[in-house]
Amino acid sequence: MRVFAAGLLAILASLFFGESEGLRSLLTPECGKTRRPSRVRRVVGGHDADRFANPWMVMVIRDNGFCSGSLITSLFVLTSASCLFRSPKEVRLGEYDTNCTNGDCLSRRLVIGIDKQFEHPQYDVNQGTKNDIALLRMAREVVYSDYIRPICLAVDMALPRLPQIFTATGWGRTNISETSHILQTTTLNLQNSDLCNDIFFQKLDASQLCVGSEKSDTCFGDSGGPLTARIRYNIVREGTRNRKTTRTFQFGIVSFGSSSCNGLGIYTNVNHYTNWIVNTIANANTPRRG
Repeated sequence: MRVFAAGLLAILASLFFGESEGLRSLLTPECGKTRRPSRVRRVVGGHDADRFANPWMVMVIRDNGFCSGSLITSLFVLTSASCLFRSPKEVRLGEYDTNCTNGDCLSRRLVIGIDKQFEHPQYDVNQGTKNDIALLRMAREVVYSDYIRPICLAVDMALPRLPQIFTATGWGRTNISETSHILQTTTLNLQNSDLCNDIFFQKLDASQLCVGSEKSDTCFGDSGGPLTARIRYNIVREGTRNRKTTRTFQFGIVSFGSSSCNGLGIYTNVNHYTNWIVNTIANANTPRRG
């Protein structure tokens, strides 16, 4: 992540995952929660992510490098279709500092093989950036913890209008190194699509978001990672009174930007693909628990 200048549907999902809590609008009820964050340490122009603030972050290991993804269920990782270009082999969950090799880090880092890949059927690497979305099914399910937890996806719920401010996280290139060994985070803003149209000579549609900042940008290695925002919404539980809660939702996937990583990027609009995500997961042959 480069920092410059200063810095079907819900009922089907509920039945499929065996949830009985009645959170009809979320893909996974226990999503978007984090352990109470601790103080962050400042770095060049930006800051390290808090250790507990992004338990859904996934490092996707592929030939000659890595890209990023997000945990959305105990079995599936959401990423970009372009991330699959170099044949990812495994995923790392609970990762934070890739240089850390002590017992504490090793016990919280989970490495799992990829059982199957699901690229959006209309994605074409030769046809620009549209439909740049994919799912990875892990070889086994994970158990949630403070370090490993899914992010929220809105399935059939009416969220407020699209946020204007997002958070992006990743281990990608920074302004001082090829990659960052500590997970980085930055704040980005929703921009008018015409800005990206002019810069990248592409016509964005409803399936894409133009996002960026004058201070920071995602970069090489961040591809496939989540663009998120904290949202306050109503929990609907059968037989009980509705109540409000705040969770972290994923709105975008890092897709495409300039080679100089200097401000604006194109992100896949996750809300445009929720039906495809739910249907793909529901139709996948689930491996045996083990």
